[in-house]
Amino acid sequence: MSPELIMNLNMFAQKLQSLQERLANLYEDANTAVQPESDLLLAVLKELDTASKILEIATEKLFEQTQKLVNVQTRLREVYKRYQDLLNFIPNAYLVSDTQGKILSANRATATLFNLQQRFLVNKPLVCFIAVEERQAFRSQLNQMHSSECDYVQEWILQIQPRDCEPFEAAMTVAPIRDVKGKLTGLRWMVRDTDRVSYQPLLSL
Repeated sequence: MSPELIMNLNMFAQKLQSLQERLANLYEDANTAVQPESDLLLAVLKELDTASKILEIATEKLFEQTQKLVNVQTRLREVYKRYQDLLNFIPNAYLVSDTQGKILSANRATATLFNLQQRFLVNKPLVCFIAVEERQAFRSQLNQMHSSECDYVQEWILQIQPRDCEPFEAAMTVAPIRDVKGKLTGLRWMVRDTDRVSYQPLLSL
């Protein structure tokens, strides 16, 4: 929950409390008044008192819902952190991109393979790490992922170009990410150097 929302909720609660206090004072004054209009004023104040109580109940419910939202957000952050920690322990280069191949997240093994710090990988186009002579082929295969409805995992053999290093041949395993309606929303990637003998498979993309 943002600090601005918390501040707004607190201000609303303070104003509501002030309104109730003013209504109580007016109610007491009207109850002892001798003017003919006092009965009408008393009825109006009763209606306002009812309205303020309804607002008070609504405020309490809003605070409860807000607290539940805070708890959910906290749990989600904890789950996401565990997910990131798990990915960083995977010895294979694993990353997630949008449908255009822009990197959204990457583990430490990816940073090592691409010779670039992990935090600098985010928002980088994956094609930047493909050898220049094979970038057109990479883009063509990426476009095929958009046009097809397949959900199976594909493996592409391409030349990877790490930052300030010699290129090497790599196997790029790619799997689509789809929403509940079947729309392609992203891609999961696993990249491995084919020259390396040891290879730890990722059980589930």
